[in-house]
Amino acid sequence: TASSSSPKQPKPKEKRPGSKALKAECDADGSFVFEAHEAWKDFHNSLRHFYEVGELCDVTLKVRLPLLPVDFLTGTVAKEEMIKGNLSCRDLLDEARNYHLHLSNKVVPDFEYSVRTTPRKHTAGVLFCVGGRGGSGDPFRSIECYSITKNSWFFGPEMNSRRRHVGVISVGGKVYAVGGHDGSEHLGNMEMFDPLTNKWMMMASMNTKRRGIALAALGGPIYAIGGLDDNSCFNDVERYDIESDRWSAVAPMNTPRGGVGSVALGVSHVYAVGGNDGVASLSSVERFDPHLNKWTEVTEMGQRRAGNGVSKLNGCLYVVGGFDDNSPLSSVERFDPRSNDWEYVSELTTPRGGVGVSTVMGRVFAVGGHNGNIYLNTVEAFEPRMNRWELVGSVSHCRAGAGVAVCLSHISQIRDVGLGSSNVVNCM
Repeated sequence: TASSSSPKQPKPKEKRPGSKALKAECDADGSFVFEAHEAWKDFHNSLRHFYEVGELCDVTLKVRLPLLPVDFLTGTVAKEEMIKGNLSCRDLLDEARNYHLHLSNKVVPDFEYSVRTTPRKHTAGVLFCVGGRGGSGDPFRSIECYSITKNSWFFGPEMNSRRRHVGVISVGGKVYAVGGHDGSEHLGNMEMFDPLTNKWMMMASMNTKRRGIALAALGGPIYAIGGLDDNSCFNDVERYDIESDRWSAVAPMNTPRGGVGSVALGVSHVYAVGGNDGVASLSSVERFDPHLNKWTEVTEMGQRRAGNGVSKLNGCLYVVGGFDDNSPLSSVERFDPRSNDWEYVSELTTPRGGVGVSTVMGRVFAVGGHNGNIYLNTVEAFEPRMNRWELVGSVSHCRAGAGVAVCLSHISQIRDVGLGSSNVVNCM
């Protein structure tokens, strides 16, 4: 700027963000600058300024490189000469690579999680609790959405069908609800919620009507696994192709599993955990290789359970609660595919059968369920570094058999419909 004695106006500044401005942007959401090539070009120009003044690594620390896609890390970021020429920045890039290797079930010695491997609150996605049933017996159409920043739930647009023991998953920024029971009959149909339209849309139906199914997504398609009706437990597995809106059968599981939990772990396997074979709850676990179209038994859990929740965190599989034939469970087990072993972790604060489970912000959330006496509206979250469950904001209605998933959309996209419809009964 001009001196106080000069009549001249200050010279206009360049539009390139300065050090403090760019750091503030990175603090707010450090990943956005890497998410598209055009944004990278803008950021690249600013990087050169910080490279020249010796602050490149300090700025790069603000960007959560491990959370970027592998192809972008290797194809764009790793080829940046300024990054390659700075040892500290190369260490950050190595951390990102090791993170992805770890998640793909590779053994990475001395790997540790850091703040850079955890999403920021406003980019972590929205936790959905879909359907289920309460003490009235009637399944719900309602969904509730969790605001991480406010630690509270609100009602989103209702489904077209009532659904308890429904399979729910989020893929590509949309939420899918599959099968279940509407209070009168078993369902094979599916509906999809798109945050951009804020509506549920009916999609293609499965070939087999069932409740108590589990959903998993691996490499694009959605897998609907197991389930049961009033007569049988199923080992059926169907695969849904999102592009063509079509279901097709794949290899059945070795064991029928109703009330099963499932998740895709690593880059090549879908796991089916526990469930009931029509006689008793199961401790057995098997995994599906889509390239071989084959299910293979893996190490079984320490406890038999059905109606359990399953999620993944830090490359491990977590199985939460469920029923051991008759009684709801508070126990939680963790499976590490690198060692092929199960271990018990800290128990839930209360038993939860028919619990909905998903992972957000580096924590496993357990939503609702039944504790042997009442349906629950409480929610608790597991912090792996502390090995501790703690209660967080409760859902409005007590419910078990709901589907829970994290949708990678922004909380502001989903319309709050207030208290929901009169069809939703507070089962307390």
